[in-house]
Amino acid sequence: MKIGMIAGPWLPVPPTAYGGAELVVSQLADGLVDRGHEVILFASGDSKTKAELVPIVPRHIGQDWPGYGQPFQNSFSEFSYVRSFLDKVDIIHDHTMHHNTWLPVKAIYTLHGPAEWGAELARRMSAFGQQNYFVAISETQRRFYGEEGINFVHTVYNAVDLKQVPFSDKKEDYLFFIGRANREKGLDLAVRVAIETKRKLIMAIKMTEAHEKEYFREVVKPLISKADVEIKGDITVEEKYNLYKNAYATLFTSQWEEPFGLVMIESMATGTPVIALQRGAAVEVVENGVTGFLGDTLEDLIAAVGHIPDIKPETCRQHVEKKFSVEKMVEGYEEAYKQVLYGIKRAIVARDVMTASVVAVNPDTTREELIKVLSTHNISGMPVLENGKLVGIVTEDDILSKPTAERVKNMMTRNVVTVNERDSVYRVASIVIRNRIKRVPVMSDSLIVGIISRHDLVRALALEK
Repeated sequence: MKIGMIAGPWLPVPPTAYGGAELVVSQLADGLVDRGHEVILFASGDSKTKAELVPIVPRHIGQDWPGYGQPFQNSFSEFSYVRSFLDKVDIIHDHTMHHNTWLPVKAIYTLHGPAEWGAELARRMSAFGQQNYFVAISETQRRFYGEEGINFVHTVYNAVDLKQVPFSDKKEDYLFFIGRANREKGLDLAVRVAIETKRKLIMAIKMTEAHEKEYFREVVKPLISKADVEIKGDITVEEKYNLYKNAYATLFTSQWEEPFGLVMIESMATGTPVIALQRGAAVEVVENGVTGFLGDTLEDLIAAVGHIPDIKPETCRQHVEKKFSVEKMVEGYEEAYKQVLYGIKRAIVARDVMTASVVAVNPDTTREELIKVLSTHNISGMPVLENGKLVGIVTEDDILSKPTAERVKNMMTRNVVTVNERDSVYRVASIVIRNRIKRVPVMSDSLIVGIISRHDLVRALALEK
């Protein structure tokens, strides 16, 4: 495919310091090029990319342009759309949501921001010539935007490039916070956790706008004198990952419905667990009690600090590898592009074709009972559940290859490949083929809601036709 990728002029791609969306754009553009696609990236001239770079400004212009931001972005976006059309791209991927076009080219937008300012705009754009389509970055974000009137084609999690992220299982005795000095980010909560737990807190803060400085001066600064707090400004990527990897834990005290939260996956990728408020997408990103802890109150966060030794750094890293790799993100966007280019209004997803009445066994089921269940239901495999949680999958092949195993727990496969109920059938099919499996469990958050076999996928192709 030939893809026009539009970033803003505010920061370079990738960012040299703070800049979540710009980091995602960089990873995606390079990942698509690595998979053989032709990508034209519209970004500042000091960006670095494997794609063909078309500078929209010679150098990034920064984020502080009061009164001029909207006109600037509209002009840059319009140029990018016209150039993309003249270069005959197959699809435009816009990360700014600043421009509609009557040109006969389809556009897909990633919703990087909250529903408060984006939902109504997405609805208007969805009705604009029926050629604008949207990707959410979490199921939580998608739920807050609402399905009605928005041309959603996929949900694709943000990613972290594990090849660029150092790992360490040796931790120092400080807590870490990184983010903008917005009131919603909860800097004061992070300091209160440090005060109550008597631990050092290192804070890497980006603070440029007047309301950020006022919040820090009036709310955060008075608390700092009561704790051992080290304040750092806008740090480099290398400094950021060094602080992550050596931290006892990362505090994610965001008090609003964060659409994703790159901080959490960056931290877990280095092997450092996350302590977060149970808000926004945190419930999708952090596995509570496994890669960190989620809480509803300040007291919950304080209590979680004492349980951090229960978390294994290797498990944090593996969690990111499984759910938030660049490869997984690129694959998700490829499927979104295909859905738009094939003219599918709403793509058929896993929940449309899965078998919802799941037959399952538990780890202590005997060999004889397992064989009876498989025979009774005329199936060749099934998931293994323990206390309602998926812990494995067992098949006829397991029975035949392990003739001495007397119970399911001794023969099941524990490293289970799964899909999400919203995944397109194209993505499900690619997972089944790539992993050479006959069936795959369908998940909604941490719960299994169905199972898809190869037969179901064939039936999906017929539905699509």
